[in-house]
Amino acid sequence: MRKVKILAVVFLWAGIVLAYAQQTTAPDQEEKGKSEQKSSAVTEEKEVQPVEGVVYNDGTMDYVAADVKFKIVAKDEGSGVKQIFVMVDDSQFGIYDNPIGFFTDGKHMIAYRVEDNVGNMSPIKYYEFIMDKNPPKVSISSDRKVVKIKDINYVGSNVNFGIYADDDYSGVKSIEYKIDDGAETTYDKPFAPIAQNGLHKVSYKATDNVGNVAQDQTYVFFMDLNAPTIEFSVDPEVYEKDGDSYISSSALIRLKASDAETAVANIVYSIDDGQPIDYQTPIKLKGGTHVIKARAYDLVGNASEEISATFVVDAVVPEAELTPVK
Repeated sequence: MRKVKILAVVFLWAGIVLAYAQQTTAPDQEEKGKSEQKSSAVTEEKEVQPVEGVVYNDGTMDYVAADVKFKIVAKDEGSGVKQIFVMVDDSQFGIYDNPIGFFTDGKHMIAYRVEDNVGNMSPIKYYEFIMDKNPPKVSISSDRKVVKIKDINYVGSNVNFGIYADDDYSGVKSIEYKIDDGAETTYDKPFAPIAQNGLHKVSYKATDNVGNVAQDQTYVFFMDLNAPTIEFSVDPEVYEKDGDSYISSSALIRLKASDAETAVANIVYSIDDGQPIDYQTPIKLKGGTHVIKARAYDLVGNASEEISATFVVDAVVPEAELTPVK
């Protein structure tokens, strides 16, 4: 009978211990909710901040220069920040201790979270940006024909230069140029070069929105302001009488032109204010009085002054009669 009582006491004590153990190691739903709420109590500022360098935002994305590093700043209003965990691109999470730098162009990502001194953990946050290490590509062009003779580019008096730049990432911020040894100017529209005959140069470069500067480039050109010269040549020679220039209907009228800088591109003439004709071969005229006008053009478009000549074409065959003389 005593053994039964002892066993009953033992089982009763074991049940009390088991019930107490369950109550202290497994929190109920209310306690669990409080624990989850407490785990997100870490507070932070604007966490990812650049260390020096340039950051440019186009309204959608941050673009950064090659020398930019990022630091992560965190604070906690309670027990204080214990440590920051960080993941870069495709890496694993590790403990953050120094500013983060990048070496390759293109899009990158920083993921991070903060732990306080009582074990609360912030949500994971993400920061994306594009690193732009390369300067813009820049080129120059003209709106008129450029003639290259040997290694020299020849341009005419009516030329304008345009400078164009393109950047793969952050975009072009500005283009600068100067003519010869003049002052550097910000490019905003096509410009006419210096109006002085001879050899000149345009130096130019471009800068993107994170400060990458293209290497200076130089375009050397010869400004040809000299127009061709042109003249008439008649074979056989003109016979002058009473202020008129007489030629025969078989006479050959030639147009001769020359240019000091490049070469003559073409000669255009008209007869009696008719349609312009491209000069190819010597001109012949029919009987009567005719006016020839002509102009020459060089390879860069400079035009000579118009020359004009009036010829009286004597197509009448002379006659003679033999008469006796007493």
